[in-house]
Amino acid sequence: MNPDHARFVEWDAAFVLGALSATDRRAYEEHLSTCAECTRAVAEVAPTVGLLSRVPAPLPQPAAEAGPDAARRTQLISIAGRRARRRRNGWIAGTVAAAALVVAAIAVPLAVQSSTDPGPVYALTDLADAPLEASVRLTDAAWGTRIDLVCRYSGEVLDAPEGGWPYALAVVDADGESTTLSTWRAAPGSTTQLSAGTDLGVGDIGAVEIRTVAGDRVLMRYEADL
Repeated sequence: MNPDHARFVEWDAAFVLGALSATDRRAYEEHLSTCAECTRAVAEVAPTVGLLSRVPAPLPQPAAEAGPDAARRTQLISIAGRRARRRRNGWIAGTVAAAALVVAAIAVPLAVQSSTDPGPVYALTDLADAPLEASVRLTDAAWGTRIDLVCRYSGEVLDAPEGGWPYALAVVDADGESTTLSTWRAAPGSTTQLSAGTDLGVGDIGAVEIRTVAGDRVLMRYEADL
């Protein structure tokens, strides 16, 4: 286990909700690049963002550099604590079972399936000479958009870490604001198929990106015509 894991163990919910301060977010993103357990935790909670948009109570807004106030911090710790207890008690057993069907990857199944017909498939453009081939299907739903990703690691990298390199699936809205939806690991020759959700409608999605887990580099991108 990563030696810094204890410090960040309850930060996954606040990270996905965008409620960490800029300093804390940078620190957590650096930690994600070296901690498989926290990476899995972020992947598990990311699809709930679309579902939370249906709750009448307002979601926490991004905090200032000094961090969230006491009331908001208490709320976020409570959210993260409940998620951690659910993980320990087997609440995500269905997710684990679905992930076992994906070869050499961590797949995050969507909690709520779309009742509409599958949407169109778009190829992602390589922006960084990455050894990847990827496409996304965008399907409109009552709660937002279902995003189905197929990503093949076609390169041969001799120094790939055990389990493969970590990647992140992100969505960008019309204003340029990005949100990480899911993360996974890919090794040479592997193919990842995963589903994620966003509360954005199909027409409000500006781009879908594959990034480094730290979020500092965009590797592949599909850009919509808004």
